Amino acid sequence: MKKSLNLQFCFCLKAFLTGFAAILFCFVFPCFGDVLFIHDYKIKEYLIGEKEAELAVNYTEQGMFADKKTRYTGSWMKRLFGKVEEKRETVNFLLNKNEIWEIDWYRGKIIVFPFEKMKDTKWMTQQAEKQKAMEEFLKERYRVSTPELSIKSFPEKKKINGYVCRYVEAKLRLETADVKKKAASITLIDQKLWVSEEVPGFGEYQAFHKKLGEKLGLDAARLGNMNFLLRYWKGSLDSIRESLDAVRGYPVKKIVTVDGEYVKGVDTDSPQIHSFQIKTEQTTLREVLSGKVDMKRFQPPENFGKIKSEPKSR
Repeated sequence: MKKSLNLQFCFCLKAFLTGFAAILFCFVFPCFGDVLFIHDYKIKEYLIGEKEAELAVNYTEQGMFADKKTRYTGSWMKRLFGKVEEKRETVNFLLNKNEIWEIDWYRGKIIVFPFEKMKDTKWMTQQAEKQKAMEEFLKERYRVSTPELSIKSFPEKKKINGYVCRYVEAKLRLETADVKKKAASITLIDQKLWVSEEVPGFGEYQAFHKKLGEKLGLDAARLGNMNFLLRYWKGSLDSIRESLDAVRGYPVKKIVTVDGEYVKGVDTDSPQIHSFQIKTEQTTLREVLSGKVDMKRFQPPENFGKIKSEPKSR
């Protein structure tokens, strides 16, 4: 039971650790002038504990500049490090260069991802090589059910941080069956979202959202406000496209909860169910600043070297 439970948790944890990149894809920048969005995060993860983070996203004519600072405030992490551990992540989308720069503050390097490589199937395959190898190893024993996704938009409106918002709720159910042990691991993801068209820069947000999708050859719907859920959705979006189109507006507040269930004896009259919470996350737009913004926070030191990410020859 522990092996299957840990396996399910590892898959979820890997997705959560890469969630920052997915979040960045849903932010965009205006064509003229500077707009700075600042978001506050409160996160609680299974084993890791509590975290607090600030995400600053600056949009200019040249591109999008995003910087996230995280503090691991959970008691277990503080005992491990002897202090409140801090982590910094910076990713810049440069449309004028057709490149994505990931600044590695700890190794003193800049990893450059050319846009064309984001469309290179060989490159993308190599990035997921280890995960695919694991899937091949497990496919004879484990069966993954079709994800169940529902999205509901409510007519009631609520003012949050000065913006009139519409409320949207989405639920996703993922199930993996362990054929050998006759058990199942279930992940339940619930996302509550408050979006508003009153947020300054929303028009530019929409325009660039479309432009980025065209440049990268990606389905724009997968990069919208439901990105956290849609990262798990492998099939066609046609059946839920109308619901996705209704999620119109800038994300002012978002609450995500991820719960897990391990069911032993799924074919018996009295299956044993163990439930646990994997993650809770709350994101709130704190403020929006217009005008010239100090770019020092988003720029690497001059001595940082650049490494271009290229597919390795086979």
